[in-house]
Amino acid sequence: MSVTTIQPKKVRKGNLARSQAKAAWGLSAPALIIMFFFMILPFFMAVFYSFTNRQLVVSAKKPTTFVGFANYTKIFTNSTAANAFWCTFEYTIILVPAVLILATLLALLINRKAKGVTFFRTIYFSPQVVTMTVVTVIWRTFYSSGSDGLFNTILTAFGGQPQNWLQNANLAIPSIAVMSIWQCLGMQMIIMLGGLQFIPEELYEAGTIDGANSWQQFIYITVPQLKNTLVYVFISNTIYSLKLFTQIYMLDDRLPKKVTSLVYLMYDAGFNDKRVGYSSALAVVFFVMVLIISCVQNKITERD
Repeated sequence: MSVTTIQPKKVRKGNLARSQAKAAWGLSAPALIIMFFFMILPFFMAVFYSFTNRQLVVSAKKPTTFVGFANYTKIFTNSTAANAFWCTFEYTIILVPAVLILATLLALLINRKAKGVTFFRTIYFSPQVVTMTVVTVIWRTFYSSGSDGLFNTILTAFGGQPQNWLQNANLAIPSIAVMSIWQCLGMQMIIMLGGLQFIPEELYEAGTIDGANSWQQFIYITVPQLKNTLVYVFISNTIYSLKLFTQIYMLDDRLPKKVTSLVYLMYDAGFNDKRVGYSSALAVVFFVMVLIISCVQNKITERD
């Protein structure tokens, strides 16, 4: 008759793994609970409410009923939502390329070993520490339509005509984009600078020996080595631009009615018009948009 012997080392390893797992779950439990109640549960509630006529304040006169895809149909058929999509898209196509190019140029500039480079890094990064609410309050004075506005004063000094920067529907979104670029550029510059400093100097030395000039080194060494950093900055700023809200909210009294954004429309429908069902449908559409962008990022970066 054979007797099975238990190996003490395997038992100890199993007990250790179980105790580590319990400790990990215990330490992560507070964060998981908060995530469940404030992120996961609200998301599924939004999906459910998007198929109903749910109101912010439920009354007996208008009970919550199932309306199917009516809210989604309304999103893609009414002019208000279409205009919100267009304004958000216009803001995105202005902000993202500008931030990508300017952040790269500034990172290249401050990556040099020169006197005062730390001072310039601080200056370029300083707008990042100011909240967008404060930035908007300051810049709305710059964009004042009167002759006392900063930008109109500069235009007048050079013989130009004062502009209604925020009241003009054609200039409002570009003006908001310029303000946002100024505020977020510092952080993106730091990210690009981190990517530049991980590029081995030996590559540039080899390029110099082979006779490559500065432009060729930038195209054939810097850009390929910065690929993942560039993709990250591109995707993160695209998602950031889709969340346009604070600027529209703070400037609402000065902007034309048709200048809005997807997130602001979501807020306006849910809290001002009290149409929680419609607002939830907008939130689900926004989530799908961000999810698609994230999947594209993963597909691009997983190759490397």
